[in-house]
Amino acid sequence: MKRWKRFGGLSMLGAAALLFATVPGHAADDDYGPDEEVVVAKKPAKAKRTTARKSRDGFNAKFDVARAELGHFLDDPGQSGDAWLHGAVSGTGRSGDLEYALGARFDAYAQTGTPDFTRARLDYTENYLRWRGDGMRLTLGTQNVLWGRVDEISPIDRMSRVDLSRLNLDKLPERRRAVPAARLERFVGDYRIDAVWLPVFDAAVLPHADSAWHPVDTRGGRILGIGSHPALVGARVREDEHGSGGAGVRVTHGGGDIDFGFSVQRVRQSLPYYRINPGARTELVGVHPYGWTVGGELETQKAGATWRMEMAWSSDLPVTTRTFQYRTERALDLVIGAEFFPGDADTRVTLQLAGHRTFTDQPTLDRDRMAWLTGEIEHPFAQGRWRANLRFIAGLDEREYYWNPKLAWLGIDGHEFHVAAHLYSGDAQTLGGHYRRNDLLSLGWQAKF
Repeated sequence: MKRWKRFGGLSMLGAAALLFATVPGHAADDDYGPDEEVVVAKKPAKAKRTTARKSRDGFNAKFDVARAELGHFLDDPGQSGDAWLHGAVSGTGRSGDLEYALGARFDAYAQTGTPDFTRARLDYTENYLRWRGDGMRLTLGTQNVLWGRVDEISPIDRMSRVDLSRLNLDKLPERRRAVPAARLERFVGDYRIDAVWLPVFDAAVLPHADSAWHPVDTRGGRILGIGSHPALVGARVREDEHGSGGAGVRVTHGGGDIDFGFSVQRVRQSLPYYRINPGARTELVGVHPYGWTVGGELETQKAGATWRMEMAWSSDLPVTTRTFQYRTERALDLVIGAEFFPGDADTRVTLQLAGHRTFTDQPTLDRDRMAWLTGEIEHPFAQGRWRANLRFIAGLDEREYYWNPKLAWLGIDGHEFHVAAHLYSGDAQTLGGHYRRNDLLSLGWQAKF
């Protein structure tokens, strides 16, 4: 499952739980050759890769996806209904050694009850110019930069722009957006060197201020990761998003029994950390501090399963002391996961253990130790016309649960109709505890073209 960062007063890494939702066999940003299109077999534990060289010039435009979803809050937290409409278009072209892409997306959100709101937004997707040379490619423009191997909570995935507009209701690919970047990739044998510079900082896409999914609740005086505090009731909230995004280098090796890599990044995290400025009226400022992240990763196939691991050390993880002092501390994250198909059947199971430790000598409002078991079980049936799915989070250090059962009908080619539930519970500082009154039942439709 593929992210960890810190959320205001709350730990963005502690808010890693926000980003849980398994995606099978995540291989970020086509880790192969500069002129190759990769096809991965259905079962990652037995994946076979084939390549086909793209050589035809021209331009192709298409409507990528359309989605609609209606939801009803089950616990009557004030808000009663949730709705979302989404569409995306793109175009790609090629002329000799040059490629280009154009793309945009539209999202409309609505919430009924108290408070209620409607909001419509346009945003860019991938819009870039790419030059391909001998074992090299250079890409300028907005593009997807998603590093890491483990599913959903990759601690080295620090450059991507997080989409938090619907919290963790969607799986990882729908919760990452393109970023403005200059990217140079070099392929030397089985090694890939990936250097990225983010000249302009673009912060995470947050929910509407009145949304049930926003990490800050000023009416109840709560911040995700901290819990409730009287000083937070009625606080002002603003964002500080100036500056550039940072840069990083990742080196990976593939093609052997064990694929591995390491990376060094100095970046600003797209998710905000809410710095608490007390006063006559408390102010919460969403800051995005720079920090170093040094990470290692590996992937292998053993005993009928695909095993993935990542470890990352961070230099400047923001925390808040119990006297509301803002500090940055060192932190360590470790994630180990396995994906397998029991009995060599069609059922797919992904399990992952994740842990976080902040090294601090001060008592903080943030959690300094966190551990989870996360996973997904997916089973197709009726000749693939139906699919049952369960995603979950279980806290191992504090009580925390998230359950997402889903039943989808796929009887029309390219379309999916589904019913799903999102159920939260847990202690006050956890994801499940913060959203424990936001249990949601939803009906949805999706079409991919």
